[in-house]
Amino acid sequence: LGFDWVSVSEHHYSARILSPSPIVMASHLAAHARQITLAVLGPIVPLSNPVRVAEELAMLDNLTQGRLVVGLLRGTTNEYLVYGVKPEEARARTTEGMELILKAWTEPYPFGWEGCHYQYRTVSAWPRPLQQPFPPTYALGTSRESCEFAARHHLGLGVSFGPFEVMRTVTHYYREQCALHGWEPTAEQLIYRGNILIAESDQAAQEALAIRQQHAEPPFPMRRGVRDALNKLDARNVAGVPREALREGPLPTNFLGSPATIVQQLKRCREEVGAGVVDLAFQGSPTDDAQSVMRAVELFGKEVLPRIREF
Repeated sequence: LGFDWVSVSEHHYSARILSPSPIVMASHLAAHARQITLAVLGPIVPLSNPVRVAEELAMLDNLTQGRLVVGLLRGTTNEYLVYGVKPEEARARTTEGMELILKAWTEPYPFGWEGCHYQYRTVSAWPRPLQQPFPPTYALGTSRESCEFAARHHLGLGVSFGPFEVMRTVTHYYREQCALHGWEPTAEQLIYRGNILIAESDQAAQEALAIRQQHAEPPFPMRRGVRDALNKLDARNVAGVPREALREGPLPTNFLGSPATIVQQLKRCREEVGAGVVDLAFQGSPTDDAQSVMRAVELFGKEVLPRIREF
């Protein structure tokens, strides 16, 4: 169908997204898909041992003969709590963990690491990534810290699920930071991740969305004080601009409609956000999910992909 990659991510305690280990999922895919790129858009760094993550991703890069793309993720508050990580430490653990992963990939000699959250007497990761110095890597996040980290280390940036006008603020700040560090990212170093519901017509897509909303899981009950505390922790989540966190209801459907409508929405995403890569979670019918998702993937591949290659 012409897709460039298949992506997997990391989520926990969710029957809806069964992917507690994206590296395991990617390894399975690698045994069956011999040509397409595999994008591991996880793991969640503060829940993981960074040295093990570096080792396993390097091994996966070798197993796939250099067909690996990596996204490093901070994750969400609910996942910190079920894994026993303090939410207020997650950002610092992510930054330090990402620094350690990058050094484990690139340092030619064994080294020690004495950080605030991770301590290792000796780190000597083997094998090395096949792609040198390491696979194409993205920091996945929308905070100022994510933008600054990605720019400082010449990494790509991945933004997720937000409105285009909001994500434009993030990618603009990222480009400013890249310029301060003396380089300019390409469009392919920006990923926009979103949900998509595509159908033969706009009306059919709207009807499918209405059915999905009827079957949606109810909002997770949360006391006002807890919700306010979580929102405060998340307040800097859009390049330093405060926002109300989406604590109730499902994630938005960012792309909705017929193939022609989807093409125009993707064009707007490219123009406003500047993303040269879109990573899409295809939505299907809650009563016929696997088959309807595959029909959506095929419709997109046949009717949308050839047209968006033009811009």
